[in-house]
Amino acid sequence: TTEIYTLSLHDALPISTSVSHPFPPKNTSHLTTMDAQTTLKICGVANGVYAAQMLAAPEWAHGFYYKDNYKSTKESRGWQNWFGLAIGGMTVAQIAASQESAPNKAVLLGTCAMNVAAPLMMLKQKDDFKPEQLAANGLFVAGLGALAIKAYNDSK
Repeated sequence: TTEIYTLSLHDALPISTSVSHPFPPKNTSHLTTMDAQTTLKICGVANGVYAAQMLAAPEWAHGFYYKDNYKSTKESRGWQNWFGLAIGGMTVAQIAASQESAPNKAVLLGTCAMNVAAPLMMLKQKDDFKPEQLAANGLFVAGLGALAIKAYNDSK
């Protein structure tokens, strides 16, 4: 049966001496650039969700992100509100800039800075955050920062 199978397979798939591809290569040039407007929308939505958690559901956010033994203080709650407002403001700028026909480089640069600095700030507070939240959020925000840097560089 091996000989029959081999013969049948050989007959079914003729060998060609020329190099040809049954499927032409796909155009992947769109994968090598990051559209500034799309990046700003992605970052705006992600930051908007985080800002909503900080402002609308601070107790839930506290329990979700921080270790059980972390005790918030009036100062830390003030920082949480301020951070929520700051991210909310950045969200508005990102969504508004994403609607423009030309990329807004200042908003892109601010998005880069915020999303690169956020994981560093989280590492500074590593004793307060749940380890899984520190890892997941750090990677997610760093990924947003990488997207923003790519979009900024592509928009030059």
